[in-house]
Amino acid sequence: PDSNGVRPSDDVAGQIVDAFDKKRTAQQNFQTGCVRFTLSLKSGLLYFIENGFVRLDAKEIAEFLLDNKDKLDKTQIGEVLGKEPDSAFVKDEGVEADQGGKGFFVRILHYYVDAMEFTDLLFDDAIRLFLSGFRLPGEAQKIDRIMEKFAEFYTRQNDDVFPSADTAFILAFSVIMLQTDLHNPSIKPEKRMTCEGFIRNNRGISVDGGDLPNEFLEGIFKRIQVKPFTLKEDDLARAKEGGADALEASSFFEAPGFFGTSAEERKKEKFRKEREEMMAASEQLFKKRPSKQSNANNAATAQLKESISPANVVKPMFDVTWGPLIGTLAQVLETSEDENSIALCLIAFVYSIRISAHSGMSLARDTFVNALAKFTTLGSIKEMKYKNIESIRTLLSIAIVDGDYLGESWGPVLQCVSQLGRLQLYASGLDSDDSFLSNGTSKGDADEPSAGFFRSPTQAEVTRGIEENNGRAILAAVNEILIDKVFSSTVNLSVTSMYHFIEQLIDVSMGEICGDSKRGLSDVTAASSSLQPAAQGAKTTASRSGHGDGGPRVFSMQRLVEVADYNMNIRPRLAWAKMWEMMGNHFATIGCQDNAMVSMYAIDALRQLSFKFLEKPELADFNFQRLFLRPFLDIMENPTSRDDIRELILRCVDNMIRSMSHNIRSGWKIFFSILTLSASDPSEKISTLGLAVLQRLLDEHLDQLCRLTTFDEFGVEDKEEVKDSEQMTALQRRQRNANAEDFVGLCHASMSFVQTEESDNPLPIGLSMRALCHTACYADLISEDKVLPPVSGSQPSDPNAAGYTYEGLSNEEALEMVLWRPILDGLAAGICSTAPSSSGGVGCLVQRGSVITMRAILLRHGHVFSTSQWSVILRQVILPAIQIGAEYDTSPVTTITSESPSVSSLDFLNEALPLPPTADDEGLMKFAELAESDESAPTRPLGTAELLVEASFADLRHGGDGDLRKAHGLAKKNQDGKKDTEQPFPDSWIATTAPVALGMLTDAFSEVVLDKGKEGREVLWPIILEQLQRWSIGFPRTKSILESIRDDTNNDAGSEAWSPCESLVRIGCKELYRILEKLPEKHASLTEHDAQAWPKLVFQTISDTLAKNVAME
Repeated sequence: PDSNGVRPSDDVAGQIVDAFDKKRTAQQNFQTGCVRFTLSLKSGLLYFIENGFVRLDAKEIAEFLLDNKDKLDKTQIGEVLGKEPDSAFVKDEGVEADQGGKGFFVRILHYYVDAMEFTDLLFDDAIRLFLSGFRLPGEAQKIDRIMEKFAEFYTRQNDDVFPSADTAFILAFSVIMLQTDLHNPSIKPEKRMTCEGFIRNNRGISVDGGDLPNEFLEGIFKRIQVKPFTLKEDDLARAKEGGADALEASSFFEAPGFFGTSAEERKKEKFRKEREEMMAASEQLFKKRPSKQSNANNAATAQLKESISPANVVKPMFDVTWGPLIGTLAQVLETSEDENSIALCLIAFVYSIRISAHSGMSLARDTFVNALAKFTTLGSIKEMKYKNIESIRTLLSIAIVDGDYLGESWGPVLQCVSQLGRLQLYASGLDSDDSFLSNGTSKGDADEPSAGFFRSPTQAEVTRGIEENNGRAILAAVNEILIDKVFSSTVNLSVTSMYHFIEQLIDVSMGEICGDSKRGLSDVTAASSSLQPAAQGAKTTASRSGHGDGGPRVFSMQRLVEVADYNMNIRPRLAWAKMWEMMGNHFATIGCQDNAMVSMYAIDALRQLSFKFLEKPELADFNFQRLFLRPFLDIMENPTSRDDIRELILRCVDNMIRSMSHNIRSGWKIFFSILTLSASDPSEKISTLGLAVLQRLLDEHLDQLCRLTTFDEFGVEDKEEVKDSEQMTALQRRQRNANAEDFVGLCHASMSFVQTEESDNPLPIGLSMRALCHTACYADLISEDKVLPPVSGSQPSDPNAAGYTYEGLSNEEALEMVLWRPILDGLAAGICSTAPSSSGGVGCLVQRGSVITMRAILLRHGHVFSTSQWSVILRQVILPAIQIGAEYDTSPVTTITSESPSVSSLDFLNEALPLPPTADDEGLMKFAELAESDESAPTRPLGTAELLVEASFADLRHGGDGDLRKAHGLAKKNQDGKKDTEQPFPDSWIATTAPVALGMLTDAFSEVVLDKGKEGREVLWPIILEQLQRWSIGFPRTKSILESIRDDTNNDAGSEAWSPCESLVRIGCKELYRILEKLPEKHASLTEHDAQAWPKLVFQTISDTLAKNVAME
């Protein structure tokens, strides 16, 4: 014992007891927390946080849920993972998402999935593992969010299984439906899905409509057939109940609860079962003991009830009686005015429609619904009676209560609703849609001569009076909320029923727009014959449609927008994609209507829905945005669309980019395609607007376009790691390929504004010049690694496919050139453009502008290209372009010759441009400051190549001498004060562009090729020298490029060799002299070996060239 009389063993025992008590207390607290979590997820989470089990951190809570998935209520875990994107745990403003602010539960979902491991797991085994930790919530949109994240993460960890996350997402839902179909006890064995049916259902779900391998799908089917998805506690419960098959398997698409329901619903279900058990026990106490005879009869009756379904009895009985029944009901309803008889008939209609709909008797159902719709008299021009009003109320009630079973019978219901909307407008004293949607082709009664004070009313006036009275009667008897509920209740329809509803609503909408929305309701012509004789011969505007409905209406299109709004965020993405395909095609069709008002309404509806859809961020590797925005592109591509509609689409695109650029992912492809189409639009106004949208995109949203070097959603922040493709995951590689493809689409959009061919609708020269500035901006982005090349998939054969690049390069070099090719090829097309582009006496502006832009890009960023890439750029891009430009020139310049070599008659030829100053030149900086001070200037700084192009164009506009150090002074001058630069041959490519184009080769030689050393001498110098010789001495003698293009055989034998004109010879000789001048200027910057080797080689080759030139003369 120590001084206090306490033995060491007692102290140890006390510590053990304390530790045990703490552990027991912790276990008790954990159990208490589990109970609270079961009752309320927020209360439970708060209890765990307050008692130190977990911190208020999304990542820690996700790990806590995953670690304790077998102890916590799995339904509540599913509710946590499926919470709405803007849900918060802490109500205070400004709290970060990870610490409980808005988006807290979505962050938990992402951390939860990211903590799992699916690598090398079979797809169905991965789903099995994923769903083992929680019950999927009951709401479709929650399941959608959870499975979307699962598909994205599985694809990221297993890059060789699916080509995209879209495919994994669709198949995941298909697997869940298969699980339901195979193991739901309420589905008869003969009606269960077969392996062939499963494969058929999943055709075309891969990229671009491709199919997954049959063996892959067969394996999934067989494994799920043998081993269903179950939860551990469900297995234990079934074992406790004696092995009864209690698997919950309600169809995901048909019911709100899949694998589980909400806690509140489970409480209600338990209470209902307990109440039923108590009532059954009480009932037995009051019953007398039955005799043996009655026992036998009861047993037989029970056996009969179990063996025969009521539906199997009712259906054949109703099949025999429904024909005479509808005839009797129609006769009574037509002739009787007794309210009791009418009520009984309408009740019979309700039950008949319900029986036929639930029994799958589509003919009987359609007949009863059509008959009831006819009795509303909404398709006739006559006074409504009590029974007609009641028929309308009954039809609306059927639509709301039994809408899930109406199928194609939604058509007459929605036609009646359409007419109700029109009559209610009349009753309110308002005109119908056709009064302001009409094209003005009919003036109605205004053109009719007045017959005096005692004239008889026209048929149109009689019709309008009857319909106003009918409208007032309907307005008094039918609540507008009832009509609205027909559309708002679509959120409760199954997916199949929703397809039928949308299909029929679209059909009614088309009828309205064509002025024929009453078709099928009744014979209006016959009905109108009962009108008073005074109106028989009168002219009527209602006759335009043949059904008395007048001009176009948009009531059903408005309702279609509402239905889309109601269902957009609650439907699974897979189901919604098909629904939107139907709606989008309808909007695209209406958007091309001749009626401008109707078309504009359709476009505005698309705009509203698109804004709402884009509010939801799109995960990587998905393409839902591209599918949703497709109708805009369809309308732009339709040759029958109106100019004002295409202009409206561009303004919608502009608004969406301004407001939603941070959320746009796959939608960029659609926007770039639309902008590309605007460049070739017959309307100059639309082309100008398209480039303005593109310019604003670069000026204000370049950050969103340049997100391509980061993968924040993947947790990657290191730029070098992103650039190293070997350290990237498969999903990151696919995402980078997709980003590169988007960038190529952006480049094509800008280059489409450069006029390269003659056209009946030429673009303004200013648009082409502005588009050339864009290409310099793109070059700056590539060279600064703000846009990265793809990591795979390069190909040189198909210009319209992804990864289009040049031949003759290594794989890495070819991938790098994927981003450069649309820029370089576009500029090459501009250099040899055949479109006239003269302004103010200055000719070939687009051709010269293209050369200036190409020169600026190569001089500022030529160092990023390898020798092989330079060789490709020279041989496949620059030299063919300038040679075609020279050969296309048919102006008088090609025939002018001088009296002697020393006396030139070609003084009008332009001069080559002097080398530009360095990027940090004071004059260029002043020009940049001046450009940025303009109110319309972008807030972003200009890149080095872009600044050089802008300064060069300013010099060109104001007739400068090419010295860009003075460009800021020229920019300050007024356009009227520029000096006269009119040329004698403004349309001659040789006179205006050839000196600048060939001078570009000299500049490339001095600034790039000389620094390449041995590779420059052996590879690049012979290429440049060949072009200089071709123009200066016509050697080597080759066939014309234009003839080679026309000659499919490309056989030079027997063809006349191309010879340069005197203008080209003088330009070529001048550049040979300039090259000799450049060597001494660069001598100091060369290595000792290069300083000796270069002059020797250049002097020798140029000496030989000049000798041949003299001999030729």
